[in-house]
Amino acid sequence: MRVFPKIHRAVLAAIACASLLLPAMSTPASAIIYPAKVTKSGKATLSVKPVKNLNATSTRIKVKGKGFDQRTGIYVALCVTPRKGSGIYPGPCGGGINMTASDPSSAWISSNPPPYGRDLAIPYSKGGRFSVTLTVNSQIGDIDCRRVSCAIVTRADHTKSSIRTSDLFIPVTFK
Repeated sequence: MRVFPKIHRAVLAAIACASLLLPAMSTPASAIIYPAKVTKSGKATLSVKPVKNLNATSTRIKVKGKGFDQRTGIYVALCVTPRKGSGIYPGPCGGGINMTASDPSSAWISSNPPPYGRDLAIPYSKGGRFSVTLTVNSQIGDIDCRRVSCAIVTRADHTKSSIRTSDLFIPVTFK
């Protein structure tokens, strides 16, 4: 391990601090926009915007994904966050079984749904990509996401529900 002289360490520390502070210094605190939160698993990437201080009664959230396995359909929804490493799929989730595709709190992404889902599922774009806007609130049934950890998640749909490789989640908070 190479050790920098004290002067070099001080300069490096100053540069690191300045690079962290400059964006905040150039934007008034009241105008800070929270960046999209991103998580990744293998080739799949999930991004969600916004993620903090969401309106408890109704918030539109933009959810994008890329690199998903197009052979596996997924649900995108607000769910109770599972304990890390528990092996349990995310849930319960808002939106429930959306057999009319009219509930904006969840989405079904699948390029090969069963025949009854052809008009319900949104097909992946090239490269396992999708983009949906969900409208969520802080309640999942009688669960309040202001008191329980919740996240925007992707998980394998009902045709391959035992597959856990599609489980990605990004925690969200409500005011």
